[in-house]
Amino acid sequence: MRTRTWLLVVPLILATLTTSVRAQTHEQKLEAVKEFKRFFPLYKDEAQKVEAVLALQDSDCPEAFLALRPVLKHKIPAVRSAAVKVLSGFKEHATFDTVISELADMKDSGLRAMLIEVLSKAGRTDVRPVLRQIWEGSKGRLSLAERYHMARAFGRLGGLGYEDILVKLAYDKEFQVQVAALASIQKSNLKKTGPKLVKLINSPVWQVQVAAIECHGGIRTREAVEPLIELLKSEGRLKIDASEALFKITARDYGTDYDMWKKQWKFLTSIKGFRLPTDAELEKAAESRKKYAKMYGKSPGSKTFAGIPTTSTRVVFVIDVSASMNDVVVDREKFRDRNYPSFQRLDIVKTELINTIDSLDGSTYFNIIAFASKIRTWKKWLVRGNINNRASAISFVKSLRPVGVTAGPFGSGGDPSGKTNTFAALMAAFDLDPSKDIVVTGKVKKRALKLDTIYFLTDGRPTIGKYVDIEDILREVRKINEVRKVVIHCISIGEFQASFLKRLAAENGGVFVNLGG
Repeated sequence: MRTRTWLLVVPLILATLTTSVRAQTHEQKLEAVKEFKRFFPLYKDEAQKVEAVLALQDSDCPEAFLALRPVLKHKIPAVRSAAVKVLSGFKEHATFDTVISELADMKDSGLRAMLIEVLSKAGRTDVRPVLRQIWEGSKGRLSLAERYHMARAFGRLGGLGYEDILVKLAYDKEFQVQVAALASIQKSNLKKTGPKLVKLINSPVWQVQVAAIECHGGIRTREAVEPLIELLKSEGRLKIDASEALFKITARDYGTDYDMWKKQWKFLTSIKGFRLPTDAELEKAAESRKKYAKMYGKSPGSKTFAGIPTTSTRVVFVIDVSASMNDVVVDREKFRDRNYPSFQRLDIVKTELINTIDSLDGSTYFNIIAFASKIRTWKKWLVRGNINNRASAISFVKSLRPVGVTAGPFGSGGDPSGKTNTFAALMAAFDLDPSKDIVVTGKVKKRALKLDTIYFLTDGRPTIGKYVDIEDILREVRKINEVRKVVIHCISIGEFQASFLKRLAAENGGVFVNLGG
């Protein structure tokens, strides 16, 4: 009898304890919010402010949202980013209920754009009808930031049922919005929108062209095949991207051969009852292609840098000249038969780059950036690869020397000028000031939009600059490249952990090559 009584009592005790824990947890959240509101205004240091914001990560409740809402407009970018990160991680349904109901009538367009970003990152699918309400009530007067984040929101939350808005955004007047909308259409697999987007394959802005090509390859638009075939007559990245999209749509594998594609497509479409392959058939063809490692756009004698084909016609070479590039490679046998002037790392890199420059022609536009703690550029921006510019570039490369090579506490050299400012180098390649906040929806220099490929070579981890932590650098590059669409190839030389360069290349459509140590 006593045992039976305990069996009845224990669940009641557990239920009481659970309720108590829940109540206590909520109290702890409120206490954390209280302390944040008390001390956050007193902190002067950026790191302290960021840490204070991140301390609310486990305080998912409406009160925490209200406390962090004004922080979304803080003057310090890192503090704003921390607030977005924390709020985006909140999952309690009640946390955002009030703001969702207020979103449509909000007058502050900057704050509304950030809240759309937060809500979509938090996975609040119930914000989609509110986005339609905002769209229809705006009468075309939404800010660039609002349109951009709206386009991205449908990609995160699903665009089915909102195709009309996304198609309009795909034809927006700003390229950032167009790129975001096309990416969301592809992610949501909105196949019915395909025929309406074919014109964008020939957009005057190449970033939009790339996004349109990727989109049509992803949703497999039959009407896009002929315009994509015509792109094979062009040179550079678009030709390679077009051939890849053609394979994804048709499961046929004719590389970049324009005549073959033209001939075969005419033949295929003349067959009665012809249809595109199913997704399963495409997957099988892709496995077969992977098996035979067929490489598009590569042929004997093609231009390469460190073994990576330079199919691009608008490229920047970013070369590390920090103090450690004065070191010699360890595995000398690997470099012995390649006619390098010495086994010094920089001599090997300079030889590779000079050979690449020598193979360029007038159809290629290029520039060279050398970096250590500071940045040194050959030209202000991309120039044509004619005979005079090639000679000038080779002279510039030959003049490069490792920076800061003296005995002392800083790695290979005691001079801090010889440290590795990776972030500044990458920002210089994008034609951005590394000291300023990256605003994707801001104005972009026209010359910067012409770049489509970066070759980034270094022998070590970042050691100086605005961002040194590799996660921070990857995040900032990711933010820019969501709309820039620049391919980043990475080359390492020397003995160090190359995971950063592997990720940088993989996240930005590039190839990673290790020259050796």
